[in-house]
Amino acid sequence: MLFLISTSVTTNTVSQYSYTIQEQSWISIAGSSNVNSFECFSNSNFTKGIIYVNTTENGNAIAFSEAQMALEIESFDCKNPILNKDMYKALGAHKNPNILIELLDAEFMHSEVQNPHSGNINVSATITINGNCQTMNFPIQWVRISGTDIRFVGSQNINMTDFDIKPPSPAFGLVKVNDLITINFHLIVQTNTSVFADGVKLGQP
Repeated sequence: MLFLISTSVTTNTVSQYSYTIQEQSWISIAGSSNVNSFECFSNSNFTKGIIYVNTTENGNAIAFSEAQMALEIESFDCKNPILNKDMYKALGAHKNPNILIELLDAEFMHSEVQNPHSGNINVSATITINGNCQTMNFPIQWVRISGTDIRFVGSQNINMTDFDIKPPSPAFGLVKVNDLITINFHLIVQTNTSVFADGVKLGQP
């Protein structure tokens, strides 16, 4: 994900990072119904790969390419077999088995005290569910927890109907799931040092 958080860049630079999303990471889908609330967790099928980052001239924003994550819908567990089945069906898992998230760009949120170990970023990303794509903006908190590991925490509210999803109705329709759900994520990302076309390296602790 976002690997330039501890740097200050004054020139346009394109960089390449390898990354691994650690096993202790998780993503959840939380919602409510006329009966109770629920939260479905996934902590599997996380990926590793290469991401390309373009830093703007003033260093306050970055743009991404090939920054994609595919989350298998059936990896989410709601701790209720009936709700699991209904949720998978509602999200269109049979036809579109993955939720696709692609980072577009990010802007650093400035504070009076510049901290090289934590901060906040506003991120723009596309989210594709059930074959329908929406572009969204949401804040992310980051903390550097080691020399190579960074924790990213955030959430985003979405309406299922915006993705042409009919909220599930378990128990033969007696339970009505509300349209609004929240995607929460807690990701620990391990990165290498960056490799730049001009030979400059960033992102090191």
